[in-house]
Amino acid sequence: MLAYASGNFGKALVFSGADLTILFLLTDVLGLRGDTAAGVMLFAVLGDLVFDLLAARLVLHWRAAGRGYRWTVAIAALPCGAAFALIYAMPVLGPHRAWTLALAILVFRGAYAVVDVPHNAMMAQVSRDSRARGRVSGYRLFFSTASALAIAGILTPLVQQAGRARHFDALAATGIGAGLVFALTMLLCAGVSGSRGGAVPALRGDRIAVPLRDPMVLGMGALALLTGFAMPCFGRMLMYLGTYVVARPSAVTLLLAAMTLGQFGGVLGWTALTHRIGKSRLLAAGHGVSALGLVFFGLCTAWPAGQMAGAALIGFGFASVFMLPWGLLADAVDVVEWRHGRRYETGLFAFYLVLVKASGAASAAMIGWVLNGLGYVPGAVQAGSVRIGMLGLGLGIPLAGALMAMLLLRRFTLDHGRHAALLRALARRQAGAEPVSGSKWGLEKSSGAGVTLTGGAALSVQARHSMSRSIAAPAAVRS
Repeated sequence: MLAYASGNFGKALVFSGADLTILFLLTDVLGLRGDTAAGVMLFAVLGDLVFDLLAARLVLHWRAAGRGYRWTVAIAALPCGAAFALIYAMPVLGPHRAWTLALAILVFRGAYAVVDVPHNAMMAQVSRDSRARGRVSGYRLFFSTASALAIAGILTPLVQQAGRARHFDALAATGIGAGLVFALTMLLCAGVSGSRGGAVPALRGDRIAVPLRDPMVLGMGALALLTGFAMPCFGRMLMYLGTYVVARPSAVTLLLAAMTLGQFGGVLGWTALTHRIGKSRLLAAGHGVSALGLVFFGLCTAWPAGQMAGAALIGFGFASVFMLPWGLLADAVDVVEWRHGRRYETGLFAFYLVLVKASGAASAAMIGWVLNGLGYVPGAVQAGSVRIGMLGLGLGIPLAGALMAMLLLRRFTLDHGRHAALLRALARRQAGAEPVSGSKWGLEKSSGAGVTLTGGAALSVQARHSMSRSIAAPAAVRS
């Protein structure tokens, strides 16, 4: 599980690094207007709507040919690392137009999708136990947070310095180094990680067209939109908040470091709790902690120590916010398999990734448009209305997202016990076993055997309906 989770170090290094700095790179380093930068990011949105689905199709095609998830990760690692390096080499390559920047970003995000879809889909195969999936989610975020230290201490200051002093060579060298680290990390992850004994067989009905009307799919989709659009706004705006609102550009690195240290504490705290408490409850609690941190940060714009404490509290909450949805999604694969008789493993992870990344790019585009509409001028002293707008973007939007997520998560009822019951029911169905009369799941109402996708005997439609109402796992999101 640790070998698999280590891949998140490289993934976070390039994707989170780009997510935190690319808008600032476009406006303050490359000199694009806010609306032009927003247009570039919107172009990336359109790309994300396609790339993850194409990547999922490639994964399914290669799996049918006997090539697993790890092979796909390994084959795409080097092109993705090279594409990331290209973005940060753009300032030193000379004249740059909006379309060349958009093309470089599209190449990177397309290559990243071919790595990201299979690596995330491996989550459902590393373990089938709900508690273990919670721990794996924590391990993943631990490695992501470790890479966040490198982003805060190296990449972010270099982007700021490039904007002020035009040190493009150092920025390009850092991009090349980060791309190499990413490629080596993913190759190592693919080489040494593997499925545990409880892993699911290949394919078993996996497909792209997921059942969009399913309540569990709808719930995970809504969570993906909130996670991708609202919550990262604090990180995306932190460079602007530090530079123009609190007027301490050097504080950006310290605030990112405080948020990262808070995440480390959150990884340890939330992961320890996953053994006893369901992931949806912990995720709601994480959003609550994030909301408190955002409010506290907003109250401390004139108090540097308070800003550090607020950033650390936000980071502690964000550890849950960005860690636990992946464990929930792996459980959702089992729920949807029970309901529909197909294991939409690759398709559901691609569906979630499309929504998270496209909404994230849309959020970055929205920030660019709003800043331009407010009259933002890179490198200048900003008007009061611009600073207030920056606070709204960096604090108000994630606060609203956290509150909405807490309301949504009240609809999730799948806990460890119900998930274990669901796995036992799936095992019976796959084995073609007859239901046991008088069991607590209400199987005594079954009448006759059905047929599985492979032609074996299974529970009847009436039995499946009865079990669906009684064990509550398929009702993990109340319709």
